[in-house]
Amino acid sequence: MSFQDTTPARLQLRTIEELRMYETLDATAPQYAPAFLEHLPRARSVVLHRLLAALWREDVGAIRTAGRRLEDPRHRADPPAPASLLDDVQPGGWQVREFDGTTVLAFPIRAEHAFDDIKPGHPVLCLDAGEATVIDSPHDLVELLAAYEPAPGWRSFAAELADTVANLTLAYVRSEEQRLALRRVATRLRAPDTVGLARMVCARDAPQHVMVFFERLNTEGHNLHPCGRGRLGMQPAALLHHDLESETATDLVMVGVRRERVESTPDERGRDVGQLLCAEYPRLDTAIRAHLRVDQLDPTGYLFLPVHAWQLEQVVGPLLAEEIAEGTVVPVPAARLAGVPTSSVRTLLTERSPSGRRLLVKTALDTLIGSTRRSISAHTTNNGPVYSRLLQRIIDGEPALVDRIVLLEELAGASYLPPAQDPDPQRRSRALSALVRRDISDYLRPEELPVPGCALPARAPVTESSLLVELVTRYAATRGETDLGAAGLRFAEEYATLLLPVTVILMTKYGIAVEAHLQNCIFTFVDAVPTRLVLRDWGGMRIYPPRLRRQGLPLHPRPGAVTVTDDVHVMRAKTLYTVLSNHLGEIVAHLVTRCGVDPHAAWRRVRAVLEGLLAGLDADPALREDVAADRAVLLAPTVPVKSFARMRLDPAGGDRYAQVRNPLHDDAWAPCLALGSRHR
Repeated sequence: MSFQDTTPARLQLRTIEELRMYETLDATAPQYAPAFLEHLPRARSVVLHRLLAALWREDVGAIRTAGRRLEDPRHRADPPAPASLLDDVQPGGWQVREFDGTTVLAFPIRAEHAFDDIKPGHPVLCLDAGEATVIDSPHDLVELLAAYEPAPGWRSFAAELADTVANLTLAYVRSEEQRLALRRVATRLRAPDTVGLARMVCARDAPQHVMVFFERLNTEGHNLHPCGRGRLGMQPAALLHHDLESETATDLVMVGVRRERVESTPDERGRDVGQLLCAEYPRLDTAIRAHLRVDQLDPTGYLFLPVHAWQLEQVVGPLLAEEIAEGTVVPVPAARLAGVPTSSVRTLLTERSPSGRRLLVKTALDTLIGSTRRSISAHTTNNGPVYSRLLQRIIDGEPALVDRIVLLEELAGASYLPPAQDPDPQRRSRALSALVRRDISDYLRPEELPVPGCALPARAPVTESSLLVELVTRYAATRGETDLGAAGLRFAEEYATLLLPVTVILMTKYGIAVEAHLQNCIFTFVDAVPTRLVLRDWGGMRIYPPRLRRQGLPLHPRPGAVTVTDDVHVMRAKTLYTVLSNHLGEIVAHLVTRCGVDPHAAWRRVRAVLEGLLAGLDADPALREDVAADRAVLLAPTVPVKSFARMRLDPAGGDRYAQVRNPLHDDAWAPCLALGSRHR
């Protein structure tokens, strides 16, 4: 600890980030302070285990390749720690990594899934000269590893992990409060499960929005990233107001930028971002005109962007103070929209308009969330609407996709255009930018229930299982299955049959890799059967133009876009990581652990779906060479996954990938352990 405080509560705090969060709660939300201390060990444990899993997957410090696997040490003559420390350990293999003659890292692996995805158990131990110490926080593990695996980013990585622990603890506190409230509502309404409750409280005219209802259950964030709840740059007081579990609105404030100082892509009716929002919310236009009238400014000379209230106060105001003083940038405090944060935090669902519609606004936030600082590049704001139209044209022409895939269309985008002599043009451009996207309500059919993929593994407050288990239980009734494992296996096949066609057809036929990880995919269910796939967010996609040109489709993005690549391997890696390991890997692992699904049977069915897709594409002689090349990569012994830990340890190194065993390859993968109990 880098601080000294001997009061009883603060003795439980180990990092500056934990102390800062606790003191903020104690001062401004004292009802949360005791619960923060109660949930803190759980948050440390979750982040520690995700860190260990990432280090194993990426082989940082040669934890996997230079380590050795032991069976349950309680039944061995040479356990890696005193027996007293192992009394409550689940049976399973132990991973032991000896760093030198005296220091050993040892931890149990309670389950191992496809793509080298392990689930560590308790305790994590450091043995030094025969003396065992329990490691129970990521901070302690980083201190150990930094001594043996030199890297420039250990200190900053440790800060992100500490920030994640503090934020996740707060999320647990507030989600627990909300969970109990939902259970009371479910009891009153006699809702049998969380899915049923969502239908009741999110009726078409209700104030609660079904997508946000489900996304708020995703308390732990990204399923593979150890810093999934990181919000580096946002102070605790701001998190209380603006994070996913916040129950107060986050304002979007309209900010005018002189038209010569802005880049804009309008919607198909020629409306820029501000015009689109003012048309939907006429009061914005009234407030803007009243504000500019005072300063005798012509509103037609400005384009108005929606800016997150935190971003305006903390970033745009100080960064563009000179531009604000000279009237190039004009905040309009009275022109505000109330928004609700979605799981990405920076994307807000707006209040209902007079016509009853809502929109999604992707805003710039200068905070480090996951692996990326969440401001928005000019490429993203200006290419988003272009890519939406391109993807829609492709899907409309593909019979296998036309009625099964929905795109949340990015309607219009804009960003600040700094002058040529600007000392930091990229930061200013990224700091003042926005995209407007359609809300899913515009596309839903009356019987459809939309569930974001990131919410599927989340804890379901009514049944205390998970949303995925609830859906599979309902699915079993719909399909006439009496065994949950058999239902889960069949569910996995139907799920893959919905997810894989869009990703494989776009990749192989058109050279487009959509970033179809769990957060970017929303599945609609009818009677718990996966029915349609809704895709959102094109900022992370990769396009390989030769394949697109072969189909006679034009591509006119903003020059220099990172989304366009001349390397087919970069394009493929995006699909392989997001669709296979991040997405299907998580869903299958959850079905294995919670529903008793046989993992080998599940991956055989996924492979059969994939083989059928490739065979269909192979029927076109013009595609055969690319089909063969993609098939070899999709079914190879190993596939790439994003190296989140290594990217944080070398922040200047860009995207990095690790090779992991592929369950779609014959006999390439076999789970060493699968010890998680059903419905855990």
